[in-house]
Amino acid sequence: MPTSPHVLILRLLCQVGVGVILLYAGGQKIFVSGVTQFAADVEKFQLLPPSLVALVAYFLPWWEVVTGICLMLDVMRKGAIANGLMMTLMFCGVILWAWSQGLDISCGCFGKSDATIQYPRKISELSLQLIALIIAATGPTLSWPRHVPEKAAELEKS
Repeated sequence: MPTSPHVLILRLLCQVGVGVILLYAGGQKIFVSGVTQFAADVEKFQLLPPSLVALVAYFLPWWEVVTGICLMLDVMRKGAIANGLMMTLMFCGVILWAWSQGLDISCGCFGKSDATIQYPRKISELSLQLIALIIAATGPTLSWPRHVPEKAAELEKS
């Protein structure tokens, strides 16, 4: 049974939407607030030893950027969706842990912010991101940018 065009569009919007969010979040940490500020935000969660804070602060934003670009361009789709799911679940776990500890901190999700985490709202946002990634993961690959020339060539031959 063929997939409805509406379902394909929804999947594409979910995939590209999460890609934009990850690209923006990583880009803000790298190019706007800087990894030094992000390292300070990571340290406030009190989850990692100081020796790992810098490693996470330098690695995580680039992981977000690469995953976001892959989702937006439908490149290495399964891996990009798996990475997005792993990151989102990790973020949920960290936020839930901070909430359980009663930490009154900013999350650093989108770079420097003086606003403290609104825990229920952040969990809701991450839950919606998880749902979008699950929707994007269903069904066959979209392959929208790569197969356009091939389809055009097939049409010309017929």
